[in-house]
Amino acid sequence: MKKVGFVTLVGMLCCLAEVLALQPENVVLYLPFDQAPTRGAIQDQSEYGNHGKMIGKAKWTKNGKFGGAMEFDGASKIEVPHAKSLDLKQAMTLQIWFRTKLPQKGRFLIYKVHLGGGRNYEWGIYLTGGSKSVSMYLVEPNDQVRWISKNGDWENNEWHFLVGTYDGKDVKCYIDGVMADKSAPAKSARTSEGSVFIGTWGSNFFTGFLDEARILNVALTEEEIKQEFQNGYRAFAVEVRGKLSLRWGELKSL
Repeated sequence: MKKVGFVTLVGMLCCLAEVLALQPENVVLYLPFDQAPTRGAIQDQSEYGNHGKMIGKAKWTKNGKFGGAMEFDGASKIEVPHAKSLDLKQAMTLQIWFRTKLPQKGRFLIYKVHLGGGRNYEWGIYLTGGSKSVSMYLVEPNDQVRWISKNGDWENNEWHFLVGTYDGKDVKCYIDGVMADKSAPAKSARTSEGSVFIGTWGSNFFTGFLDEARILNVALTEEEIKQEFQNGYRAFAVEVRGKLSLRWGELKSL
């Protein structure tokens, strides 16, 4: 029997826990934009089939942050119809890469429309202030808004990674792997049958490039977000099972 030290065993168990922490079903929307839309349809790579529809004349380009990307012209958006998997009340992570050289004002890069009274959105990640402020917004069932922002220079025509999370308590915003701050606690997010939109808020349209749009039904940690900023998303949908089998094999051989 192969012997290993206690420290090695603990390290292997931690790796196993990391693999188990995030599963394919946690990703409820993933639009990598690696292929051009077909008749306006944009394929969701999650297991839920939340496919999007391009509205307008945004162009596909092969020169994205990772593979292809969509170039938005200031008059286009992507609509993802409502689905039960997009009803996120207690936890979420919203992620997207963006690049612009123009001063954007009041653009949700990803947001969910609210149907009914009160504010017309439920949650979203936001670029505004002449491309000098990024935010994460969440609206509670009582129409109370929880949000957090970070200021900087995001109109430098370089790729930036914007992430918003909600863990059932705190609303947090991250830019390029660094957490801006967290908001006052929120009890839950309100829901409706409104669509998810990418690249707009109403008639305020984004101009620039968007890539790797992804929504999860869990809140990623600061360390996980930092790792994804540095290395890209983990392709766990295929690889996790192989890694899991390997690590279980390693543990059984101890």
